Amino acid sequence: MSAYSLNHWVVSSDDDDDEHGGAGGADADAQQQHAQLFTAALLAAGQRAAIWSDCKDFVDTRARSPPAKIYEALKTSGAATCSVAARAFLEEHFETGPRDRRTTPELVDWREEPNVALRCGGEKARAFTRHVHDLWKILARLDADDYVDEESPVQESDGDCESGAGALPQARTTSSRIKLPYPAVVPGERFRETYYWDTYWIVLGLLTSEMPATALGVTNNLLYMVTTYGFVPNGARVYYLNRSQPPLLTSCVAAVYEATRDGTWLRQALPLLVQEYSYLMRSERVITVRDAETGENHQLSRYFANTTRPRPESYREDVEVARLATRKCDNPIAKVELKRKIYRHIASAAESGFDFSSRWFRDGKGLESIRTCDIIPSDLNGFMLRVELQISALAREALAIMGPGESGYAERVYLKHLVAKFEAAGQARRRAIHAVLWDDAAARWRDVAFESRPGELVTEVVRDRSALSFASKSPFTSDYTPLWCGAADPNSEQAYRVVESLKTSGLVTANGVATSLNETGQQWDWPNAWAPTSHMIIEGIQAYAPREENYAKELAHAWLRTSHSVWTNTGYMHEKYDVRVGHDGVGGGGEYVPQRGFGWTNGVTLRLLDLYGFPDDDIVHGPSTPTESPPKESPASAKTAPATS
Repeated sequence: MSAYSLNHWVVSSDDDDDEHGGAGGADADAQQQHAQLFTAALLAAGQRAAIWSDCKDFVDTRARSPPAKIYEALKTSGAATCSVAARAFLEEHFETGPRDRRTTPELVDWREEPNVALRCGGEKARAFTRHVHDLWKILARLDADDYVDEESPVQESDGDCESGAGALPQARTTSSRIKLPYPAVVPGERFRETYYWDTYWIVLGLLTSEMPATALGVTNNLLYMVTTYGFVPNGARVYYLNRSQPPLLTSCVAAVYEATRDGTWLRQALPLLVQEYSYLMRSERVITVRDAETGENHQLSRYFANTTRPRPESYREDVEVARLATRKCDNPIAKVELKRKIYRHIASAAESGFDFSSRWFRDGKGLESIRTCDIIPSDLNGFMLRVELQISALAREALAIMGPGESGYAERVYLKHLVAKFEAAGQARRRAIHAVLWDDAAARWRDVAFESRPGELVTEVVRDRSALSFASKSPFTSDYTPLWCGAADPNSEQAYRVVESLKTSGLVTANGVATSLNETGQQWDWPNAWAPTSHMIIEGIQAYAPREENYAKELAHAWLRTSHSVWTNTGYMHEKYDVRVGHDGVGGGGEYVPQRGFGWTNGVTLRLLDLYGFPDDDIVHGPSTPTESPPKESPASAKTAPATS
């Protein structure tokens, strides 16, 4: 079997269960058993013991005992009421904390100095580029590290374990990590496992570092999760099996295929991309919008986590948000139901990657007013358009690879079907995005919100276009994501209007593009700039508004200056950056301390260095005036209802 073959992966079409994604096989069964270990009683005991300051550290810690034994011990431990008993219980049945990396994976295609570093004109730029490239070795992980049992033997349960092909040892159920077949490259620090949408920018960085085999491996890890669960979860932990993240698997496959031209691999990957698309189009994830003007029913996507419980990795934070949001509700039954809705909205915001942002808040201020599932997001529908267009293009490429004389009639018919189906789906999505999400007055796409209705089935949400309203007043970087995804024609008037809208939005500063103008203390709001949104804006301009190439270069150089400056001062690459002047540049806010590493930051930095080079030393001004506080909103940004175009 080839090191990167997909042939041994069995595609599962099982539907999701009540709390977790669809799964198939012993691997998924064992891991879902561990996912169900994180009951409210156990998570509460973890908080009561106060061993871990970060909730994620608890659920990333291996259990010493199998789930059945933990359940029984918890019942008689006294952990439900006594912090001392809770600590004793956890010390007996869990290790002391998450395992550090024990083995350094061999990255077979890593070399000392890639061309992106050699092309740098000055020693300062070259040293910076070499450092970022070197970080791939630091961030590489072997998931098998979490299953080594010599130092911590598992206490076996009384029942016999079924044997046979694919059967797993009992040890497999003691870790929350999803075991992946190939070396992973992780974001860094608390994010010690693969994350879905982070992987796309990691792939771009690896390809820029001339590491196609590693990029292929991390992409295959995502494809493996599709075969195992029917979709790519938020991250490679079993507690993430109730949600996904922005769908960029097709973009990973397209980037790797462009670098490797491995047609056999592409033909194996395509059915898995289609399988993921089926999951993304499940009825609870789709909102039907009736357009009275055209008579068309538009199908648009929303983020929708398959859970109504607190997130295990942020249990304490979620419980507190729900408590604050329901403190004025006197009806106990209504309070329970409201908490369940809040937990789903919170997890769905985590699925969006924008966790958290005022995008999702009804009042634009705090998490207590979160309503993620009642919003049709502009970026998600851009991503879905990109998925549809890319599947069609990749299927067309696979047809061309086969050649007219190659056997495989059934595959040829299948590929032709994919070309036609997904081209039509992309055209329909484009019309829907323009009709529902495009704000002609503001010249950008915007999230729209609808009101939920009591007793309404989540699988049958239908709204008239006139019943929708824009979800927020502030512009967000996500408003510009559809440009990168192909929602406007290349070199079109619409594309250039979008760029002008960005220029006047107030988001662009000398130090980078801020995520929003709302200063809420959330990490996906002012004053933070993020690698993925910055990259999508820059390459969206480059691809669809080529006359603004110099502006794209200015934005790229603003990002590179900031990331280099903060690296010079701190010695680290960071998850996000603060665009304000007079600050250290390290981004903050949110529910955890700022993280370093950092996978997608490194990938975007290398990509932009490759495209635009290191900024000249004599360039001291960015694309706009430095800003200390968020600019005032423009009149167009304050609209509250969709404009008719």
